[in-house]
Amino acid sequence: MKKILLSLLSIGAVAVVAVAATGAFFSDTETSQDNTFVAGELDLQVDNECHYNGELCVDPDDDGPLTLAWSLTDLENGVHKFFHFTDIKPGDFGEDTVSLHVFNNDAWGRFVISNVEDLENVCNDAEVTAGDVSCTVTNGDGELRENLLFMVWLDEGLVSGFQCPDETPECNEDVNEGDNELDDGELVLITEGTVDLEGEIHNIWQGLAAVYAANSCQGDGSELSDCPGLTSDGHMVGSITYYFGIGWELPETVGNEVQTDSLVADMIFEVEQYRNNPIPFGP
Repeated sequence: MKKILLSLLSIGAVAVVAVAATGAFFSDTETSQDNTFVAGELDLQVDNECHYNGELCVDPDDDGPLTLAWSLTDLENGVHKFFHFTDIKPGDFGEDTVSLHVFNNDAWGRFVISNVEDLENVCNDAEVTAGDVSCTVTNGDGELRENLLFMVWLDEGLVSGFQCPDETPECNEDVNEGDNELDDGELVLITEGTVDLEGEIHNIWQGLAAVYAANSCQGDGSELSDCPGLTSDGHMVGSITYYFGIGWELPETVGNEVQTDSLVADMIFEVEQYRNNPIPFGP
């Protein structure tokens, strides 16, 4: 019996050793810490240089902060106006060089004119003598809108695309870029005409795509492309400064029918993300 117990104890001891030995498993651990999603940013800023009858515009002399020219910024209602002229006459003309800069991401862009007001204001003797029939109609429209002409072109200079990525209007690579003039070879995006009373929507990408095709550009619009900032589908490339010229004129042939009349409208530049968005500004 004693030998049997000793044998059982020996077997038990071997079993314990065996169990202890099989508990040492191979192992490995891989950890990926702080996984993060952060929403991107799309920020449009605008600057403006204004000319009136060939000279730099003078800010209106009033008590408010209104300005007709500014460096790159977010537009503020009541402060930044592209146009604010209260005494124009036949033969007057002007030009604004507007630059758009989309930060951080590529974007689709469009230009919207809305809340158009065509006002008769006061009817004086000269208007009536000139045959201004709206003076006899209650709340009749004025004649200034029908006679004031506008046009828009891409002020890219003599070298295709935009060679100056910052907000400086001129650079040594293309001194005609953003130079406030319609130079030979620059493409007119909106032909000369009047503002629609119902407002207008102009898709900037259609104009930029047309310039890309007209210049036989190649590449994706990056700074290394032959036409920086210009893409085949017309989307705006992030961190590229785009210059647009907006010209206006009240022809010398316009008569007294426009006296005291006024044209008022909102000018809106809108951008929408480009990535994953094949149909911009859709319903």
